[in-house]
Amino acid sequence: MATAVATQTETQQPEAQKVQRADRTEIEQKSKASFNALSEELKGEIVERVIRPSDLKNVCLVSKQLHSLAVRPLYRNVALDLGSNNDNRLTAFVNPRNIGLKHIRQLRLYLAEVRDKCNQEQQAQFATRMILEFLPEDTLEEFSYYRNSWCPWRPFSTDNLLLLYKRQRKMKWLEVMDLDRDVLPELKKNAKLQQNMFTHARKLALYPENRETLNLSGYFVEKCKDQLEELIVHCHWHDLNSGSNIESRELNDSATEPGLLLRSIFGHLLPFEQCTPFKSLRSLRLHKVGLRHCADTWCKFINFHDLEYLRLYHCTGADTLLGQLSKSSHLPKNLKVLEFQHRDNSDNEALLALDAFLCLVSGLRDLVIDLANVKSMPAAAGVVRHGKTLELLNVHCAQDSHATSLASDCDNEELVWDTEDFEKICKASKDIEQLSCAWPHTSLIRSPSEEWKAFESSCGHLKNMVTLHITTWPSNKPSTQLLPRMVYENLLQDLAQRGFDMAAGTKTFPTSAVADDSDDEDEASAANTNTSEDNTDSQPAKLRLIAFGTSDKIYEREDSKNQTIFLRSSCVDADGKIKPYAAPIGWCARQFVEPRSEVLDFVLHRSGDRDNHPPVSDYHEGRVRSGWGGVGDEDE
Repeated sequence: MATAVATQTETQQPEAQKVQRADRTEIEQKSKASFNALSEELKGEIVERVIRPSDLKNVCLVSKQLHSLAVRPLYRNVALDLGSNNDNRLTAFVNPRNIGLKHIRQLRLYLAEVRDKCNQEQQAQFATRMILEFLPEDTLEEFSYYRNSWCPWRPFSTDNLLLLYKRQRKMKWLEVMDLDRDVLPELKKNAKLQQNMFTHARKLALYPENRETLNLSGYFVEKCKDQLEELIVHCHWHDLNSGSNIESRELNDSATEPGLLLRSIFGHLLPFEQCTPFKSLRSLRLHKVGLRHCADTWCKFINFHDLEYLRLYHCTGADTLLGQLSKSSHLPKNLKVLEFQHRDNSDNEALLALDAFLCLVSGLRDLVIDLANVKSMPAAAGVVRHGKTLELLNVHCAQDSHATSLASDCDNEELVWDTEDFEKICKASKDIEQLSCAWPHTSLIRSPSEEWKAFESSCGHLKNMVTLHITTWPSNKPSTQLLPRMVYENLLQDLAQRGFDMAAGTKTFPTSAVADDSDDEDEASAANTNTSEDNTDSQPAKLRLIAFGTSDKIYEREDSKNQTIFLRSSCVDADGKIKPYAAPIGWCARQFVEPRSEVLDFVLHRSGDRDNHPPVSDYHEGRVRSGWGGVGDEDE
């Protein structure tokens, strides 16, 4: 009897365990929702996270539902190169059966690079009109043709512009550009077009280069003044017709009265002493605007207290504006982004004004400084003040000395922060995600210099840094002969590999008192064990990109031979362990692999410097041979 009961109990236990396992499996399957079971809204949110166009294209091929979801981010921002044989493909692009057309929000037009430029502009204007004719109405929010591509600034078709405003009545971004005829009389006669044009406008970009564009700019500003949130004024007074030349003393303000620029664009606000500032303006960008005698005037019709984005590029007398903003009556209270590109005078007045302004304002998130003809870097105290909020730091200062021999190509013309100042900045700004600056000299055929190690140690505090941009090139000194490009890039890859190893925690960050690297890495790591905790945290860093050099092909949207970028990837060694690997990547591809790399998109003073190239022998021989991209011709 006891044996029978025991046998029955044993047979019941496996069955009970099977039931429990089945119930557990069913619960787990129910708790894990598959992608197909998700709602269309959640699927759309997931697809929005895909940033690479090739991946979005593959998602479109999966199913009809995913196709309708993936075309939204794929077509949201469209850039087209016009004026080449590829214009024949536009018929397929503007086909009414293309469901992506209704999702286009931003359309940028470029002039294609072709050998035969005969009638290219007319062909591009015709292609532009065809695109505007076939695009669905009221879909675009921003339309622009890239001005540096259509260089010199060629007049845009007035008929195409009127067609744009008639069909796209929800534009948030409006541009005032040079046209082939004066469009202002036609706009004033069409009341319906005026109402449709300016109702949704929030951003206004002005490109004055003659009296017609000045008057048109003033008309646009007057119509958009109540809802204007972002204002761009980019002056271009070169290549004017002989009959429309404007002298500088007439254009800019004098000590007694406003100049033609302010009287034309902001004439509806005169007298400025009694005007009401733009109530919604949050972003201001000025290019090549004379500010020597009009800094106080700008403060009368712009409320800098509420300004969040301030960008000044090549504005003469910018130090006077910074001086005005340093006063309590105009000091910005909510400034998040400051971009300042300037060529200073012999007294470095702009640098002094910038240092004072940085020490007064607070809460900057992005700080971009590019100064030429200065004697020192900006004071570290001004940067440290924004350490708790700073996420992007891009600081470059250079003197006006140029290399005259091959042996001096690697001598740093760009100024470098002291190791103590750089360490203070890194310790105070631990939330920085993108950093771009010059680094000290080091040699690729020797152990890194003490200054280079000090910078590496300071970067150990930046655990959230994703992109590191080093604009100076390491040399191969003490050798007197330059290395071939392929050899130089391999050595540069080893240096980037060292940085990724330190960020991943596989190699400890150096300290100032540690000896040079040797073949026995165990001894070096043991020497750093006691001091690594003081410099870095146990959490590995997020570093993904390390770039060397400065690109000279940003406007062309091409990979540059003057810049080398490495992406942190992974590889398996002989022992089967996964280790970080510095994989080379192009400038164009990295923006789709790591979007937190906008710091590489800035055009710096040194970007167009022909001396700003890697110190390789192939470059001077006219054969730019790359270890990653084969053989290419030297840039024209």
